[in-house]
Amino acid sequence: MIRARRTALLAAVTILIGVLLSGCSLGGHPATPPAPQPEARSMETVEAAVDDIPGVRFTAARAWDGTTSYVTATLSASDTFEGDPAALIDYALGQLASQTEIDRGRLVRFTFDAPGQTVDTTQALLASLDIASERYADGSSLELSSSDLDRRYGTWPAPAPERPPTL
Repeated sequence: MIRARRTALLAAVTILIGVLLSGCSLGGHPATPPAPQPEARSMETVEAAVDDIPGVRFTAARAWDGTTSYVTATLSASDTFEGDPAALIDYALGQLASQTEIDRGRLVRFTFDAPGQTVDTTQALLASLDIASERYADGSSLELSSSDLDRRYGTWPAPAPERPPTL
């Protein structure tokens, strides 16, 4: 009889601990309300928003360095682009920060391909936006940290930016 009570008590305690560890309350209500989910924005939507600027093309995709994920993004402007290059970079990166399709990962590997642009001039444009960058393997792309992008645009996913009048 004592053994049966002890077994029943142990079973009840085990169930109670399981319920508490699973995050459920005994009342059936969550302890905190769920955070509101941002409006879904695909990478295609983001690219199209930037591509809508005459003479501009923007592509971005998930990439991997071993097991570390990141995003690779290329912003291209032709001779027909007449806007402010810094505003264009800011708008494109703001759009990228607003997409919900893929997690940005540790960094964004960014390339700006436009007439007269070099890695050094792109780095200077990014610095004017308070975004630090490091040249990747002596190539034409720059690595931008997610922490700098979060500071500039808000925590991923950030709100979608409005297109500036200079574009």
